[in-house]
Amino acid sequence: MSSRVEQAFISPRYLAGPGDPAWVTVPLHEAAGWSHGHDPLMPQVVLSSPDQKTLLRLEPTPDKPWWRLTHSGGSNGLSWYASFGARTPVELIAAVTDTLTDPGFNARTGLDPNEPLLRAGWGRAKEGGLASPDGIVRAERFNYSGSAHWSIQTAIGQDPENQIWQARFGGSAPVRLVAAFTRALSDPEPLRRSPEQRPALGRSRITLRWQEWPAEQVGYALRERVNLLASRHAGAPPPPPARLPTPHRLVR
Repeated sequence: MSSRVEQAFISPRYLAGPGDPAWVTVPLHEAAGWSHGHDPLMPQVVLSSPDQKTLLRLEPTPDKPWWRLTHSGGSNGLSWYASFGARTPVELIAAVTDTLTDPGFNARTGLDPNEPLLRAGWGRAKEGGLASPDGIVRAERFNYSGSAHWSIQTAIGQDPENQIWQARFGGSAPVRLVAAFTRALSDPEPLRRSPEQRPALGRSRITLRWQEWPAEQVGYALRERVNLLASRHAGAPPPPPARLPTPHRLVR
């Protein structure tokens, strides 16, 4: 009989905690061909796109966003950035990088980033923008003197000290990337975390249920994700999901 491990399923997903950064970095490297340097003495990851125009930097810098995605358009295109705080769930960041590296990215039309939020029941916030039904997240597009950006903030209450994470997209960032983020943000599906990955903040606001999963299935999840994304570039049909035993629910 295969061994089983406990997994926590947490909703709302924006309070699930950051998760494993490899969920973003490994597929970029192995499925999308992004290159990386190697300096084991530096606590950072830097990945660059095959055309060297886009850079993802993950760096544990106090009081600054840990994740930063930048694109240099050169003399004939727009430059843009997106940044994400340390506690931003990696699944939300992955929604952005998966969209960016989709071979059909440039052929797709832009979507209004507010649409997924409105469909999920978000309402107008008195401070501006849209707020989640529980009031914890607020998404707003700012435009000051011709300089625009999107801001998504997650906080318990109004005190800036209670902010959990913030994401920002520069005004020139492709709207498809912002919409990918808001779609993932408002998805009602819970996020899965191992016991040690449970969030430290906002625990009183989450719904958590435990399940026992086969260790093999948990360990294979990232590889399955890489294979799925790689199939987009190869033009092959996506591989079938692994057929593994059904997880057992734990009652606590």
